Amino acid sequence: MQEIIFIFYARVFYTFSTVFNKVMNIVFIFAGKRIPNIRKMSELRKLKITEMNRLTVEEFKEVDKLPLVVVLDEVRSLHNIGAVFRTSDAFLVNCIYLCGITATPPHSEMHKTALGAEYTVDWKYFKCTQDAVNELHNDGYTVLAIEQCAGSTLLDELVLEKGRKYAIVLGNEVKGVQQEVVDMCDGCIEIPQFGTKHSLNVSVTAGIMIWEFAHKLFKLR
Repeated sequence: MQEIIFIFYARVFYTFSTVFNKVMNIVFIFAGKRIPNIRKMSELRKLKITEMNRLTVEEFKEVDKLPLVVVLDEVRSLHNIGAVFRTSDAFLVNCIYLCGITATPPHSEMHKTALGAEYTVDWKYFKCTQDAVNELHNDGYTVLAIEQCAGSTLLDELVLEKGRKYAIVLGNEVKGVQQEVVDMCDGCIEIPQFGTKHSLNVSVTAGIMIWEFAHKLFKLR
């Protein structure tokens, strides 16, 4: 008896889900959209490295980079520094400015996350982050601190201008961007958050910011 009841409800659920899917497809078709079908597992295949058509180191050095510089203000974690290099390589960041206690290549711990990107992405070292910001301003960059500030611009509201060069400043894992550096910046960008924690990991923040700037700057090319 229990098996019969189970089979009955299973058929009812299957019929309902099938009808619901068809109805929603009709609704989306009238709205000019269609629910995408999920690919069957047999159609999915991981690409081999040789199929990804990545640039060689020599090609990377010659290709036009994005007008974007990433500034690391007193970042202490070699893991985070290496991850920023790797993300910067992926999205053609022009240069990374390493400031204060931020370590510089070569370093075995940094290499674990950079995976060689510390040799492809250009970088400079500054003892003082303020000197880095001064140089960027002199070179015509708009410098933006990635920090939670009064009057900051939310990332989803950020608008970039064609022909303008940008630099983003990422701060220390504990203290964030120094207030003295924030004071020198042209603005402050904040990533909206909805949970209980007050901040994101530096390398996570870098990944979000670099991707957001990259896809907007690529569209402006």
